[in-house]
Amino acid sequence: MQIQFLGGAGVNGDSADLVVGRPVMITAIATDDNGEPVQPMDATYAWTWPKWLPTYPDGYDWPADAQQTQFNPTSDLVGKIAEVGVTITTKDGKKVSKSLKCTIVK
Repeated sequence: MQIQFLGGAGVNGDSADLVVGRPVMITAIATDDNGEPVQPMDATYAWTWPKWLPTYPDGYDWPADAQQTQFNPTSDLVGKIAEVGVTITTKDGKKVSKSLKCTIVK
């Protein structure tokens, strides 16, 4: 099983540039061993991110079990790097984890 990150401008493979003032949604898509997408209702998601990285809408507490999360970096964070991680577990017990290296840019 593999994870691919999808998102708005700036998300590319295992890294992303999060632009100040431009909210970006990041979605985790899992594929099974046959390359078929795992349906969101057939899996659970566990996201982690540094608490200093603001969510969007401002202050929204994204549920850690959602398929996506959204961030809105502020200018005081330019140059910082945030590790955003997700672990996806399927109903049949298969588990995969992956991190996205997010650089805060202007």
